[in-house]
Amino acid sequence: MSLRRDGSVLPAECLCVCPGQQEPQEVKCEWVDEALPRKHMRRVEFIYLRSLRTMLPLYSTLSVCFLACHIARESVLPTDIYRWAMEGKLPYVAAFTEVDKLLGSPLKHCPLNARQLFRPVRVIGAWQLEAAAGFIAQRIGLQLPSVNFYAIAQRYLDELSLPVERILPHACRIYEWAMPPELWLSSNPARVPTRVCVMAILIVALRVQYNINGQGIWEEICEAARNAGGSDHDAKLPQSMKPDGGSNEEFGTRELLWTLVDAYDKIDVAHDYSKDLHSYLRYCKDVVFPGIACSVEEEHLIEIFQDLYKGREGENSKVHTTNGVNKRGRDGASVGARCFSASSSSSGIQSIKSEMEDHRFCYMPPRKWPRSDGYLHYRRKTMTGRLVCAGHADYYLLLRSFAKLAEVDIRVMHASVLKLERRLGWIEERIGRSLDALQNLPS
Repeated sequence: MSLRRDGSVLPAECLCVCPGQQEPQEVKCEWVDEALPRKHMRRVEFIYLRSLRTMLPLYSTLSVCFLACHIARESVLPTDIYRWAMEGKLPYVAAFTEVDKLLGSPLKHCPLNARQLFRPVRVIGAWQLEAAAGFIAQRIGLQLPSVNFYAIAQRYLDELSLPVERILPHACRIYEWAMPPELWLSSNPARVPTRVCVMAILIVALRVQYNINGQGIWEEICEAARNAGGSDHDAKLPQSMKPDGGSNEEFGTRELLWTLVDAYDKIDVAHDYSKDLHSYLRYCKDVVFPGIACSVEEEHLIEIFQDLYKGREGENSKVHTTNGVNKRGRDGASVGARCFSASSSSSGIQSIKSEMEDHRFCYMPPRKWPRSDGYLHYRRKTMTGRLVCAGHADYYLLLRSFAKLAEVDIRVMHASVLKLERRLGWIEERIGRSLDALQNLPS
């Protein structure tokens, strides 16, 4: 059976072929001839789009932003770029809507629209963003300096409410002495980020300055609070254990640990759009699903639901108010931030032990008879087929606060501290050999 071009069937007598004549060619449907080029065209478009995203990925714009801040010696971190992009403060996820307005009508020779070309699939993490910035700098031949250690360290100390004038000079001496290569950007995605190296220098400086070497200061604080039998640690602890308000001379190890515990509870790594449902819905409308228009009925229904939610939210806020004292909000204002209970506090010894076990840390009791008052070096051991870190509670409180602020795993922070300690020990050994060689020179 053969078809005409109009789709009708040819009669049977027309199919008879005389001797010496060629057989008539079969006529295919027109929709088949048109579908094949369309299919091939879509395949070509997909291949072109995929190769374009591989050659020039969209996340390179975020890396260029961080690279510009790095060259300008600003204290902007990859975590800031990632947070701003996720929250919509930096035009990245929904930037294709603005690009579409600038381009106007789609080009004739480009069948892809702005949504397909400029809408990112995901936002890369801070670790990969820093590696991408190092790769771009390497490809274009930029001679990058190290990170602005002074500005970043000052920012971290301010966020942890630690005395900058007392700690930062010691940290800068370690930085100028060691100059670890981890302070320079690298294209290696498996290398530790630069901000972790800055944190490691601050941790070593604090350990040296405040003599945090397993003396059991935190255990003494918890024992004193337990003997006092109260819940308010400002009122029940002895005067020597209270955190000092402003005097740097009286800011000792006890005040340092209490400040780190309070700062750890106040560090908020959650995004702004997750604070309530209304902010999250507005974030979804403006950032996640931009350009989607709703009908008048849907807009009216949304307003009704929002009014119901606001009324219910007001009732819940009244219920959560107990005895005139509100719970701590996102702004960090807390009436009960100084409350301490030996049985229920999240910073008690038992809680610290369980938290250390969750992070594969082995709790070490305080040193009763220390062999020396020098710097204590921790080691990692392989137990039951896995790597276990050992440390005292004082050192762990120091680690977890800095790790949470840098938004890295606490084990990564610990490994970076150990690496810096090995480098400092190697430098001291080289200096000792050089001094011995100078003394043995013939006069």
